[in-house]
Amino acid sequence: MNKYQVILLLSFFFIIISCENSRKQKRILNAEAEKLLNQADNTTLNNAQRVKLLDSAYSQFEGEGHDSLSVKFYRNIASSYYNVYQVPKSIKASRKSYQLALAAKDTFGMAKALYISGVAFYDNKNKDSAFAKYNQAEKLYEKLNNPDVAGVILYKAYIYYDIGDYVLCETEAVKALRLFRIKKWNLEIHNANNLIAAALDGQHNYEGAITYYKAALDQLEYFKQDGYSDDMIAVYRASCLNNMGLVYIEMDEPDKAVAIYKDVLAYNNKAYTPGLYARLLNNYAAAKLKQGDFTGLPGLFYKSLKIRDSIGVMSDVIASRFKLGEYYLARKDTSVAVSYFRGAYREAKTIKSSYDILKTLKILGEVDKQNNASYTDLYIRVNDSIQEKGKADRNRFARIAYETDRLESEKEELNRKNTFIIGVSVVILLFVAAIFIIYYLNSRNKKLMLIQEQQRANEEIYQLMFEQQSKVDAARAEEKTRIAMELHDGILNNIYAVRLNLEFTNRKTDQENIDKRKGFIKELQLVEGEIRAVSHELSRNVIFEQNQSFESILGFMVTSQKNTFGTEFEALIDRDIDWENIPNTSKINVYRIIQEALQNINKYAEAHHAVVNVIKDKDTIKIMVTDDGAGFDTAKAAGGIGLKNLKKRTEALSGTINIESEPGHGTVVSVSFPL
Repeated sequence: MNKYQVILLLSFFFIIISCENSRKQKRILNAEAEKLLNQADNTTLNNAQRVKLLDSAYSQFEGEGHDSLSVKFYRNIASSYYNVYQVPKSIKASRKSYQLALAAKDTFGMAKALYISGVAFYDNKNKDSAFAKYNQAEKLYEKLNNPDVAGVILYKAYIYYDIGDYVLCETEAVKALRLFRIKKWNLEIHNANNLIAAALDGQHNYEGAITYYKAALDQLEYFKQDGYSDDMIAVYRASCLNNMGLVYIEMDEPDKAVAIYKDVLAYNNKAYTPGLYARLLNNYAAAKLKQGDFTGLPGLFYKSLKIRDSIGVMSDVIASRFKLGEYYLARKDTSVAVSYFRGAYREAKTIKSSYDILKTLKILGEVDKQNNASYTDLYIRVNDSIQEKGKADRNRFARIAYETDRLESEKEELNRKNTFIIGVSVVILLFVAAIFIIYYLNSRNKKLMLIQEQQRANEEIYQLMFEQQSKVDAARAEEKTRIAMELHDGILNNIYAVRLNLEFTNRKTDQENIDKRKGFIKELQLVEGEIRAVSHELSRNVIFEQNQSFESILGFMVTSQKNTFGTEFEALIDRDIDWENIPNTSKINVYRIIQEALQNINKYAEAHHAVVNVIKDKDTIKIMVTDDGAGFDTAKAAGGIGLKNLKKRTEALSGTINIESEPGHGTVVSVSFPL
């Protein structure tokens, strides 16, 4: 076995080990993500807590490619997001689930993802996208002969009801109902019966509507065995009876409607939501008005309006105002009635409710004698517009259904072509991969040879640098000798001569000797200047020319600080730091950073106590300069020269700096850099 084969085998071995470790890490993360998802389904938590858990689960999950676990996880999290009213996030997660299922050719996973996506789009008032998703899901479920298709069909029926196509709504809902009965899904059977009744009501088939509402009520008997509470069953019962009462009012049988509303208002009304209770009150009052019984009116209308107004559901507020208008019209108080109808019309325009606009325009055209012509004309135009829109909606959804079928056919054709292309591509890729491996091994060998040559060149450069450093050290020693000679031969001799002269003249007090002493003092000033000049020469990198450790140099610099505020300075230097192995350039930057921080304390802080802490944490040096002084606004002082210098020196260390301060709360300057 030659060396290239050995390298290749070792490479494959390390790749296998790396992949196994990666898979193990992913399994751990995915188990944690599943745990978070289960916690988020706890309904005792508030929505904000559940959303936070779901966000953590989503960001943490790392699926194994296109496996079924990934498809199911994203589908479940999409449903959970929908349950806490996070519709955009639900759409995003369901789209991810669909893409993974599509790649894995998981038809059931694709259908479920499309269904959840459709529900989310519908809740987001995007009926076109919802209908398209439902249509796609329906085709996939039908391929699998899966009974879950019933739920998709029912949601399509809801969309048909929303656009006013009651015939298609009834057709789809009946189709769904048959499937629900086979599976004995009690809640879905109840909902389908309700929707069919509403569709029949929209077609003015009142007897048929009553029949299906009764069927929906009968289905409630099975809710108890499915685990529904008495309060929840009471809500479903009240909603269904409310709709039935409205049909009786439309059938001009108000006595039956009044009996229904009396019964439902007396039965467990504490379980009702405020919105449902207000609706029952309003419709009960409407039934009594239709009956000609004004007992309790208009109080019931006002009570309902007050509740609805507090909730803020404008469509319900409009309904209450309209019924109050009808009440005052029945009481022959036309002016008050018109004011209520106008209020309902204005609010209907605000929320763009075509149904309410049309209804209020029609009655205003009949009762507002002064403006009946304009209201009637407007009613005709709005009605024509709504009819056109309804026709356009029906045509649009028909096109969506057609496009879905066409795209499905095209997708199947593309899949066949893609299968052939993928097969050819795999063969080509294997051939290219073999060539690449050979080329890579040759390149690797050349690279190793270049590295060896580079190492030899580096050794030569190092030797040259060492020789150059020796020359620099020799020049430095020579310069020190020269400066020592300057001190000895020049400055010390001058000081000695002046000292002798001063001793001599100091014994005499006549004017002449006083003048001489002044002259000697001037000579001392000249000597001082010479010393200062020599000192400047010596001060270059004086930090590292002293026979002291860098730790003691830093400590002395800190503790020797003095200022007019009487600040007490304390140095805490970690003795485990090996300063000898840290480059001089780095030590200079450390020294200057601390020096600049201390200078700022001396100038501005007015502190009682200041501490410089230098510690080693693994492979990092951390510097912290803290004071209890006046502090400052970091946003306003960000452009100062001192702070800029601190940041530049930190960058030179490849480190990070953080300055925390508030007026009156002291300052903390933190710098950390890698060894």
